[in-house]
Amino acid sequence: MSAAVGTHAATHVRTAVHLTDAIMGTFEHILAHLGLSSQYLDRHWAVIESGLTTWIAEGSLADVRLECGAPSDPDAVFKVPLSYKVSGAGDITFVTSQARLTRALAKLESVPSGASYRVIVTYRGSHSTVAGWSSTTAADTSGMGSYALGGLASGPDAGASMTYFSRGR
Repeated sequence: MSAAVGTHAATHVRTAVHLTDAIMGTFEHILAHLGLSSQYLDRHWAVIESGLTTWIAEGSLADVRLECGAPSDPDAVFKVPLSYKVSGAGDITFVTSQARLTRALAKLESVPSGASYRVIVTYRGSHSTVAGWSSTTAADTSGMGSYALGGLASGPDAGASMTYFSRGR
């Protein structure tokens, strides 16, 4: 019994690391495509990575967002909702869709040069506290066009898709 529990816990962590890498890499590609400096992301990489990995592993992360522009009136929001699966025995596969990311980047509109951005998360129920994260309010996406960009990455215990919100300015 303890071997099965240990294997299941290790799979949760591997899934969390895989999805965190895919999400962070996607955000990095988006910023480069939009011509925005990755300085903020680079400076906060360890804190963001720690939070995402922790919350995905425990199943408490509902979504993570890259919000570009003023939080009160964003130019673009990239929302990555997480879905969790109860895994049993079976093949352990990890998938990242680079082709989807490439197609999604081709559809992105530009944001003003030098626009600010932030990475925020929402939770499902209770969650662990992670140093460096504080509470905030997500930008309001009502009135923005939304575009489902499809699956981003998946593992045995969870998957991530992406939706792009834009004002079309």
